[in-house]
Amino acid sequence: MKIMTFNVRSDNILDINNRWEDRSHIVYNLIRKYPCDIIGLQEVTNTMYQDINENIQDYYVVGMGRTKKLFAEKNNLLISKRHTILDHETFWLSDTPKKEGSTIWYSLFPRICTTALVKLDNEFKLRIYNTHLDVLLPHAREYGLKKIAEFMRKHQDKEKLPCIIMGDFNATPNSKVIQEFTRGTHNGKKFVAVQEASKDLYKKSTMSMFRGQQKGMHIDYIFVCEAFEINDVELIRYNEEGKYPSDHYPLMTDLQVL
Repeated sequence: MKIMTFNVRSDNILDINNRWEDRSHIVYNLIRKYPCDIIGLQEVTNTMYQDINENIQDYYVVGMGRTKKLFAEKNNLLISKRHTILDHETFWLSDTPKKEGSTIWYSLFPRICTTALVKLDNEFKLRIYNTHLDVLLPHAREYGLKKIAEFMRKHQDKEKLPCIIMGDFNATPNSKVIQEFTRGTHNGKKFVAVQEASKDLYKKSTMSMFRGQQKGMHIDYIFVCEAFEINDVELIRYNEEGKYPSDHYPLMTDLQVL
């Protein structure tokens, strides 16, 4: 089973020659070149969502925007049409997680998590979570993970299933936020970053900055529970004639169910 997380960078006027219309075809080509069972995208605006829906035919696309505004970002999940989506929802990382656009006062923007219950074509069921944590404050990132952990516990109470959580955590591997999450501090459930299968990746930036750089911040993750064995993991530095699809690299892993 192949899983990918990919911050596709919202369409920002300040990016000039790296606007969405100038690189969207590279995103589509990358997704076709590296087919996965499930892909978690971050920073998808409404226009980008429409384009992805029209150009990526082999996937279902689910997930709401964090607000109702025109440029509201989504954390979309792309699920291969070989599989079945049994349930999905988007919730807000706030004290009122069902309220669209809700937030905590110390978070720069409303933050969300998109989750789906998926039955694979081999009848194996799993729950997947895709998020993008606050960019400024560690306390806001910690709050966001605690809120996701609450939903995990509720889902596990209904049906105990293997879980995967991925996204842009805006936190480095040695940060308190990441260390506490992997130890199971928030929900008693331990997770392993797929990067553990190739620890040298932690030294590599997950951000290309549209220039293909390899030194810098490592902030994108796929975490898996004990039900999975990590066969392989890689940062995908795909580009076309030096032009990159995003300011982040996709992170992809090949998992096996134990």
